[in-house]
Amino acid sequence: MTFQQIDCETDDASNSPIPIGLDDIQVWGILLEVTDAELPHAASILSHEERARAERLISEGYRRRSIAAHAMLRMLLSRYCGESPKQLAIRRTLDGKPFLSDYPSIRFNLTHSHGRALIAVAQDREVGVDLEKVRPEVDVVRLAKRFLSERDLAFIERGEPAQRHERFLQAWVAREAVFKADGTGMTFPLNRDYVELTGDGTDGCLVLGHGACDGRKRPVRFLPLESGWVGAVAAEGTNWRATVCNWGVSQVKRGT
Repeated sequence: MTFQQIDCETDDASNSPIPIGLDDIQVWGILLEVTDAELPHAASILSHEERARAERLISEGYRRRSIAAHAMLRMLLSRYCGESPKQLAIRRTLDGKPFLSDYPSIRFNLTHSHGRALIAVAQDREVGVDLEKVRPEVDVVRLAKRFLSERDLAFIERGEPAQRHERFLQAWVAREAVFKADGTGMTFPLNRDYVELTGDGTDGCLVLGHGACDGRKRPVRFLPLESGWVGAVAAEGTNWRATVCNWGVSQVKRGT
């Protein structure tokens, strides 16, 4: 999956809305790069609240990426709804999860990190997505001992040293994706839950309530991203698949 550049000055709604099935989670990878010329137009797409949140960020780089991420989210959602990006009414639940008030069947989630973003879109089921950059300088074993479960720690330490960072991030993004799908955000302590991989390692589940006899399993799909990145998507229910998309062609690779 390649992160793509989107022209922020092209914001017309698609004449033919992107089709999406009830069992399909469509995931888009985006580069959060906007030129000085594009930035004012990107900001003009946003709501007053979105612009205000971006302006509160201290770092100029963070502000630009926040504006780019939310402008590109609106541009993408407009292709599902057939409406101008500026006209989309994005509200938030009491827990802070965004939703389209005029198109409630279209569910979505945005994550961005270090100039990259993932956007997941679903129909009539809640969805969550998370993205992290591999940072070799971080002591992931120490972090796992501090925050994660013993099963996660064993999973991380079983890997070769070069694999441990990716395994730690798999345990992390799986939690984030599930909690974001639930609309709660990361819920501590994290050592109550653990990640299980299935098949070839691209699928897995987050087992909630570690140590409880009624622990629930939530399906997670790990995304085939560029080297150095780890991402995962989660959604309501079990009968869904993840589809990797790009800006020019709506469906380029179908997951299971």
